[in-house]
Amino acid sequence: MKLAQIPLLCALAAATAVITPVAAQTSAADAAKLVPQDIRARGVLRVGSQQTFPPVEYREPGKTEVSGVSRDLLDEVAKRLNLKLEYIHAEYAALISGVEADRFDVASGGISDTVEREEKLDFVNYMFSGGSMLILADGPMTSAKTIDDFCGKSIATLLGSRVLMTAVEAASERCTKAGKQPIRAEQLPAAPDARMQLDLKRVDSYIGDLPALVYMGSQFPGKYKIVGGAYILTPYVTSWGFGKNRAGLRDAVQKAMQGMLEDGTYKKILAKSGLDGAALPVITINLPQSKRT
Repeated sequence: MKLAQIPLLCALAAATAVITPVAAQTSAADAAKLVPQDIRARGVLRVGSQQTFPPVEYREPGKTEVSGVSRDLLDEVAKRLNLKLEYIHAEYAALISGVEADRFDVASGGISDTVEREEKLDFVNYMFSGGSMLILADGPMTSAKTIDDFCGKSIATLLGSRVLMTAVEAASERCTKAGKQPIRAEQLPAAPDARMQLDLKRVDSYIGDLPALVYMGSQFPGKYKIVGGAYILTPYVTSWGFGKNRAGLRDAVQKAMQGMLEDGTYKKILAKSGLDGAALPVITINLPQSKRT
């Protein structure tokens, strides 16, 4: 299954788009001027990432290089800003604190922009996405349509996935109000660890990003199913995070990305990973899903 075959990503983008007038063609030279002097002198953009999140950002078995759509986009951004990329491994739950501690310049790897997270970081929004639910194709939950079918069941997800856990907790509360058992949730430090709980049948579903779940299904044909076909538990905007004291870098990346959108490079890179339907109409700063109409 190709990610581009998921019509819900296209529908999600259309339904939540905020149309903002685009100014004159954004130039790479103008964007590069905004890079802070210390980073310009270093010549390296340090990217913090868990590197276990295909097809967004991951390492293929036996390889050390990071791959994925986020890597491809950042490669082009770095080129336009006259910088090179350096990836630094960090657990997902440590991405925000890693930026705050200056371990790296950018928090990446599938992090989403939220009002709560904006208290600590600024975000450049680069792709629509949404959380969904993976189940075993031969498991007991194949008739499930939404998370409301999981009352009294168990799920696993990535530690630090606050957006997803908020949706799980809301569903669990609906279960108890209806006189049913709550949803049991386990949070693991790495996405493969969380998915392994499903493989071992210790939980009934693994919750993660829809593109990542479809990618997993394509790697193991017949093993997994997405609940409801392409059920979206909660929509969000995949983003890169920047320190509050790094407005120049944030703006440089946004302008470079906007230039890529205007000249067609952005959509070509998304299409390479089958994520055509996840394209934003404008590259925004600090515009989480909750503020989109």
